[in-house]
This record gives sequence, C-alpha cells and structure tokens, in this order.
Amino acid sequence: MKKLVLSVMSVVALGMAANAQEVEKPNFGFKEGDIMLEGSFQISDKVTKPTETNEGKEKFTNYTVNPKVGYFISDKVAVGASVAFGKSHGDFADMDQIGDAYSKDIYAGAFARYYFLELGKRFKTYAEVGVGFAENKNDFSKEKLTGIKAGLDLGFNYFVTENLAVAFTLGNVFSYSNQDMKSDGKKIGSVSETNANLNIFDNFFDQAKFGLIYKF
Repeated sequence: MKKLVLSVMSVVALGMAANAQEVEKPNFGFKEGDIMLEGSFQISDKVTKPTETNEGKEKFTNYTVNPKVGYFISDKVAVGASVAFGKSHGDFADMDQIGDAYSKDIYAGAFARYYFLELGKRFKTYAEVGVGFAENKNDFSKEKLTGIKAGLDLGFNYFVTENLAVAFTLGNVFSYSNQDMKSDGKKIGSVSETNANLNIFDNFFDQAKFGLIYKF
C-alpha cells in the first residue's frame, strides 16, 4: 500500500512539474487583447566641406521622435495611434548667404499593423499602413505645409524578453501626401507627392529606424 501511494504521488508530482513547465514557457509574440507601447528615435547629421563653388562649411542635423500605442484585435493584427515630432537644423554659408535654417514637423494619425511572418520564436515581421495629419513649418522661408500623409512600412520586432522587444522599421515602401502651402497665413499653393520605394534593402542603414516595444 505504501509503495502504491508513493507511486501515485510520484506520478502526480511529475504531472505538476510538466504542467508548470508548460505554464512557464515564454511567449515571444503577441495575442489578442495585448497592448503595446512603442517609441523610436531617429537622427541624422550631414556635413558639406568647402569647395570651389561653396566657400563655407554646411551642416544639417535632423531628428524625429515617434511614440505609438496599439491594441491587438487578433494575434496578428494591431490598431492604434501614432504621433511624431521632428526638427531639422541647418548651418550654411556659401557665396550668396550665411545663416541658420530651421524646420519643424508634427504628425498625428492612426495605423494598422499586420504580423505576417515569424523568423524563429523571437523575430516577428510586419507590414504597417498609417494615415494622419501632418504639418511642416520652415522658420527660414516662413512657409508652412499642412495636410494629409499616408504610407506603408515594413519592419520586424526582436523579443529580448516576453514583454520587451527591439523594433526595426526597415523602410517606407509607399507614401502619399497632399498638403496646402501657406505663407504669412495665406494659401499660396498645394503640394501633392507620391513615392514608391522598392529598393529599401539596397540602402538599409539610410532607411532603418530603431525603437523599443513594451507589451502589456
């Protein structure tokens, strides 16, 4: 009887241990009902040295901050809101003019993201479409662009832990914008632009944007 009890207890213990291992198995990915917070930062710096036609040194610096929040309506699809703040600063000096140029960008919109491919347990590849309102102010020319912007991006996430992932935006595959141009508060024209970038992998480091994702 004692041996039977010990045998039953052993089987129960093994079952509990196996069940615990299943429960504790890490989940690298998303599921319906998850909420994600994503934040990315992009910066670029370009310096032009003096030449025969350019007597002064020119330097242009650009940076963009882009936070997002998304809700997963299924295991592969998330919808959410995105905002972006950007600024460009240029110090220029040539034969005709010397000064500073400032440009500010603001964007607010909605996005939908679809995870269509898994490269192992930790890599999740996605396509994302977004549309929203954009504004660009040029402090040097005193011109302002306001209107609609839309785009299609490709990217992937690498899960460091179950809740923390590194985000890579590979590039903007397609973009469209239709904006009014104003000067001193008066409309002086409009700008419509459509771009299709089918060679994003040829210039990966010029296109890529990196960030972090936290999953709730």
